Amino acid sequence: MADLYPEDKAGFDVPKAPGHSLLLLNNYMRTDLLSHIHLRLHQMRDANKPGSPLHHLAKSLDQVIGTYDGINLFECVARNPVHIDADYEFQPEQDYLHDIRLMKHHLKCHRRTIKDLARYR
Repeated sequence: MADLYPEDKAGFDVPKAPGHSLLLLNNYMRTDLLSHIHLRLHQMRDANKPGSPLHHLAKSLDQVIGTYDGINLFECVARNPVHIDADYEFQPEQDYLHDIRLMKHHLKCHRRTIKDLARYR
């Protein structure tokens, strides 16, 4: 899998936009925690919550991380059905921790972008 898209850095690339972030998360998250990100995004959109897609994605990531980080519910997760490598060997405990790290990386990048954009207002 490492040679599929080296420019993606296995999902740890710096996302260029909310859509790019979702593409990376969809491709490289290993567990179905991914569905919780999408669920929260749809809830915000359906409730017509204020904020940009970038703000919504950051808030969604923050909520999912806040819910699942540190409690190690790896026995409650399933494999991400849209992972870029269809033959990936699912290892719930390791993959759960990987996904928490990946979500934290994306959240950090989004917070930095939000902060940078706020300087131009």
